Amino acid sequence: MKQSNFNIVPEIKEKLRFDKQMLLYAAFLLLSSLMWFFNKLGEETNSTLLYPVTFVNMPVQKVVVNGLPDNFDLTVHGRGWDILRYKMGKSPEPIVINLSRLNHILSKESTIDFSLATNALTEEIKSQLPANINLTLIQPDTIRFVLSNYSEKRVAVKPVLNLTFEHQCLIDSKIDVSPAEITVNGPDIILDTLTAVHTKAISTRKANQTLHKTVEISPIEGIALRTHKVDVTIPISKYTEERLTIPITAINEPDSLRLKLMPSTVNIKFWVSMKNYAHINKADFKAIVDAKEADTQIGMQLPVTISATPMNVRNITIEPEIVNFVLETK
Repeated sequence: MKQSNFNIVPEIKEKLRFDKQMLLYAAFLLLSSLMWFFNKLGEETNSTLLYPVTFVNMPVQKVVVNGLPDNFDLTVHGRGWDILRYKMGKSPEPIVINLSRLNHILSKESTIDFSLATNALTEEIKSQLPANINLTLIQPDTIRFVLSNYSEKRVAVKPVLNLTFEHQCLIDSKIDVSPAEITVNGPDIILDTLTAVHTKAISTRKANQTLHKTVEISPIEGIALRTHKVDVTIPISKYTEERLTIPITAINEPDSLRLKLMPSTVNIKFWVSMKNYAHINKADFKAIVDAKEADTQIGMQLPVTISATPMNVRNITIEPEIVNFVLETK
């Protein structure tokens, strides 16, 4: 057993000698790589750098309504050390582009659309780069500007509703919004087609009585709201079903003829709110047939139309929907 242990020692020594050789080789290889790397860093090279950009001194009384770039891709030439220092360092200060030069191209038009070649900005950008980095190319090569006058306008406020109601409960009159109109500011190119702003959705389940809500107005990109909230009143009442029998009136009869209708009345069924029930009058409803349609109908029949109703009734149905007629001499 002891003899066996003595035989292992030379093997260990040989392994240690091999490991030392490998470490020396690895150290030499690393040193060579570092020397090559540092040598390369001292050489001139081209690289693309991502630089943030900001635009100042927008043309007076104008607003840019399209998106401007947040960054430029700059192709630069310089020593590898200098470019590496930029890439490894903290984020650079944004390049500032002064747009006061654009004032001379403005006209009396409310909207202006033009493009600016970025090579016209070369000297301005160079002056803001490190002195040991030379600028050779700017991307994008063109910046598009859509400029519009900035003004104000009064627009209506429209509530957005997401309601469900208890059985036979409904909105029974006009919804009140206060204020009903607000002032907004923004580019003419947007304001010209803006007729209303909308509230955020008003949501209620199984509503059975009048709702009073203060609700925010939904923002619109590019538009400044002078008012951000409105009060909305939604009148909700319980409805009941009512039935009436009303006469049918013939319109557009020929001068020498009259229409005799069979039947001469119709039954109407409708919903009316409990608070308005006492105000319902048969005279507020009008059922008609149009004699001009007689030539287009099959047989001696005409459809009945409800041409007038009180504004506070809902879900009107009529019976019968078609009546017979004969023509009589006046």
